[in-house]
Amino acid sequence: MSARPSGLSGYRFLPATAGWSYLVATTLGKLPMSMIPLAVLTLTTGATGSLAIGGFAAAAAALGEAVGGPTSGTIADRVGQRAVLLAGVVVNVAVLVTFTLGAGVFPDATTVALAGLAGLTIPQVGALSRARWLAMVPDDTHAAFAFEGVSDELAYIIGPALVGVIAVAVSPQAAMLATAALIAVFVTQFALHRTHRLVPLRRDVGPSTVTAAERQSGSLRRRALLGVCLVGTVSMGVFFGGSQAGLTAFAAQVGIPDAGALLYAVMAVGSSITTLSMVMVPARVGPWLRWTVAAAGMLVGVILLLIATNIPTVLVAGLVAGAFQGPMLLTIFAITGSLTERGTGGFMMALLNGGVVVGIGIGAAVTGPIAEATGPVGAFTVVACACTVLLALGVSAGVTARVRQRQARVSSPV
Repeated sequence: MSARPSGLSGYRFLPATAGWSYLVATTLGKLPMSMIPLAVLTLTTGATGSLAIGGFAAAAAALGEAVGGPTSGTIADRVGQRAVLLAGVVVNVAVLVTFTLGAGVFPDATTVALAGLAGLTIPQVGALSRARWLAMVPDDTHAAFAFEGVSDELAYIIGPALVGVIAVAVSPQAAMLATAALIAVFVTQFALHRTHRLVPLRRDVGPSTVTAAERQSGSLRRRALLGVCLVGTVSMGVFFGGSQAGLTAFAAQVGIPDAGALLYAVMAVGSSITTLSMVMVPARVGPWLRWTVAAAGMLVGVILLLIATNIPTVLVAGLVAGAFQGPMLLTIFAITGSLTERGTGGFMMALLNGGVVVGIGIGAAVTGPIAEATGPVGAFTVVACACTVLLALGVSAGVTARVRQRQARVSSPV
C-alpha cells in the first residue's frame, strides 16, 4: 500500500477515499443546521408579531438539537446511519412544513413546541460524517476533520445569509421551505452514500481482550479525558455565542448596527484558513500542546477585542481570535476521535456537537443582557473567561499526560 500524502497534499486523499459526491453531500447537508435557528426566529417573529415568542422558539430549537443529536447518534451506532438519517429526513421535513403552515395560526405554545421538535429531529450530518471518517481513515483523521471543520465554518456563514436573503427577497416561509428542500436533497444523498456501510455497529464490536483491572483503569482515564473534551466544546460554544453578542454590540456602539454579522464572518474566514493549515503541523507537536497554544491564541485575540476602539482594530483582533478557534475545535474533535471506541463514533461526535450548541445558547443568554447593559466589553469579558477555561484544561491535561509518560518510563524495565 502506498503511503498516504502528508501536509496539504493530504486533502487529495479525501475525494479518492470517499468520492466528490460525498464531500458535496456532507458540506451542503450541514447548511440546514445553521439555517433552522434563524429561520425559526425570523418566521415566528414575523408570524406572531412577538420577538419574545420568536426567541422562545429559537431557544427551543437549539435545546431540541442538543438533546436530539446525541440520541440519534446513539441509535445510529446501534442500527446504522442510513435508517436514522432517512427517518430524520422524513420527520424533520414534515415538521418544518407543518411549522411553516402553522406559525401564527397555531397557539404560541404549539409553535414553540414545533420549533423544539424541528431541532430535535435535525439530521446530524456533521457528527455522523466525522464518525464515517473515523471508520474510513482511522489512523489519520487530521485532513478529514480539518475539512469537516472548514465546511462547518462555511455552513455557519452561508446558511444564515441564505435565510436572510430568501426571507427579504421572497418571504420567511420561503426561507423555511428552502431549508426543508436542502434536507430532502442533500441529507438523503448523504444517507444513501456507500460510506455508511463502513461504520461499525455497536452490536458487532467484539469483546475486549484486556483484563478487568486494565479496562477499569483505562475507562476512568478515558472518561476523564472525554469530560475535558466535552467541557471544551461547551466553552467553545460560549466563545461563539459571546463573540457574536460582543461584535453586534460593538457594531451598534460605532453606529453600524447591521455590521455585527460581517465582523463575525471575519473571524470565521481566519479560522477556515488556519484550520486547513493544521495538517502541516508536525506530528511531534502533541494534541495537548496544540490545545494549549490554540486556547492561548484565542485569549490573546479576545484581549485585543477588549481594548479595540475602532473597526480596523476589531478586524485585526477578530482575525487573531478566529485564527485559533478552528484549530482549537479541530483538536478537540481529534482527541475525542482517538478516545472513541468502535461502534460509538456517532454518539461521541454528536455529543460534542451538542456541547457546542449548549455553549452557544449559554453564551448568547449570558452575554446578551450584559452587552445591552455594559456594551461589548462586558460580553468580551465573558468570552475571555471561556478562553481561560480552555487554557486551564489544556495546561492541566498536558501536565498530567507528561507525568504519566514519565512514570511509565520509570516503571518500565530497562
